[in-house]
Amino acid sequence: MAETTIKASAVRLAAAALRGDLAALAAREKVTVFLTTHNLAEAEKLCGLVGVIRKGKLAALGPPNQLRARGGASQVTITGRGFNEQMLAQLSARPEVAAANVYDGRLLIDLKGEADVAPLVSLIVSEGGAIEEVNKSRARLEEVFLTLMQEER
Repeated sequence: MAETTIKASAVRLAAAALRGDLAALAAREKVTVFLTTHNLAEAEKLCGLVGVIRKGKLAALGPPNQLRARGGASQVTITGRGFNEQMLAQLSARPEVAAANVYDGRLLIDLKGEADVAPLVSLIVSEGGAIEEVNKSRARLEEVFLTLMQEER
């Protein structure tokens, strides 16, 4: 078990060192580095411009932030208690909310676009919800890629 953990740590360190070396090379030499990878988390961290190729054709091209905005909305995860059906119905009725569900004691809210979370938090509190933590996450590049691949079907 310890050996596996050490190997995983070494791989993460090597990947971070490679990212740093590539970024330094591009900045120092003022060159463009073309990176072909299936590891979209790496591309998201390293690349200023990302192209997605599907069946030999360019399906999308842009900075990672722009592609993330195109490919998927944000999700809000709220940890707390007092989440009830009436609250879920009110949240789901809001124009910026695509879906609201309770899963494993957490309130999960799928947003339409980059909506502001503060009004949703206010609604939850006004309906008796007790909030301990709010975490808003954007779509990852991997989710965008999967969306782009499904568009063909």
